[in-house]
Amino acid sequence: MKLFVNDTPVEILGKDKPLDEGHYEYTFDARMHNFSSIKLKDDVLVNNASKAYIKDCLDYFNKQKVKKLDSITFVVPDINQAKDFVKSQYLVIEAAGGVVRKDHKVLMIYRLKKWDLPKGKIEKRETPLVGALREVEEECSVKAEPIREVCHTWHTYTRNKKKYLKKTYWYAMDCVDDSQMKAQIEEKIEAVKWMSEAEVKEVLYESYFSIRYVFREYYKQFSI
Repeated sequence: MKLFVNDTPVEILGKDKPLDEGHYEYTFDARMHNFSSIKLKDDVLVNNASKAYIKDCLDYFNKQKVKKLDSITFVVPDINQAKDFVKSQYLVIEAAGGVVRKDHKVLMIYRLKKWDLPKGKIEKRETPLVGALREVEEECSVKAEPIREVCHTWHTYTRNKKKYLKKTYWYAMDCVDDSQMKAQIEEKIEAVKWMSEAEVKEVLYESYFSIRYVFREYYKQFSI
């Protein structure tokens, strides 16, 4: 399970999952180091993490973002129990969005001072794919047709003192009609723009970790 807690990348893996420990700068055993004592810098691996240990992590990252931490990975005895536990700490909602391509470019939106992708909450009796297509059209006035699902992400946020865990389904799409393209001001979108791969990679430095992850998965599957 890969999630973004206050935009901090957190991954939870079962102990049977193949793992390259050489990827991590710091490795800890949760049975020997409590959460407050581990170094939160670069890429961190924590083995034998309990549910209580993960809760300490979630609570900490919900309150603040650690700028020097690139990612933290927890290896747990039972991945299904860990997933259920994480979900139980939040109100879970579902959303969907699109990576829309046209003429070797991708559609980006500028909202809340960051470049982002069009996305939004799935409505009642709506499938994730239908929701993704609707959000692209509503936020950008662009009609698109789906190719296939790229990935899904989990990210947390707090609103009115309630903690939410949002699962977002991401779909690759082809542009059908962008002749009326414009930003949806009501959703605080300031600009809509087609960007080349080079432009996308440049603005991702100032985007969200979750959006970087979506593009990493997208570029593995597609060449624009």
